[in-house]
Amino acid sequence: MRLDFSGAPEIAAPPDEVWKRLLDHEFVASVAPGVESVEPIDDRHFKVISGFGVGAVKVKFQLEVELSDVNPPKSLKMSAHGKAPGSGVEVSTTLEIEPLPPNRSRLKWSATSEVRGTVASVGARLLKGTAKKLTESFWDKFAARVGERSK
Repeated sequence: MRLDFSGAPEIAAPPDEVWKRLLDHEFVASVAPGVESVEPIDDRHFKVISGFGVGAVKVKFQLEVELSDVNPPKSLKMSAHGKAPGSGVEVSTTLEIEPLPPNRSRLKWSATSEVRGTVASVGARLLKGTAKKLTESFWDKFAARVGERSK
């Protein structure tokens, strides 16, 4: 099952600060729902353990995350692929930071996910609603926390 989401929250911080937070895996993990651990392999690759639930189905994904097309402090791509018992997921996210005067930013993001197995079989509407809520709340929370810290 394919899922597509996008957004563009405004952040009360300059692009350099937003960029710094995007590359801070501990900060990102602290606002990401369900993330249990992040292990950096190098500055572009990470192993992530994340729990995810849809209805009565709860799974723990082991994800490999890679940052690519890194263009500081403007844009990057993030891809993740992982497995959980009976399920699989592929995620591709594009991020672009747009400067807004004075000392603000807009974080344009779009994410495409491909979900297979038990999680996908729960029901398209339930999965899509849960994934949309989690994805949008992550980026909104990220924007709010970066804005708070830059004051």
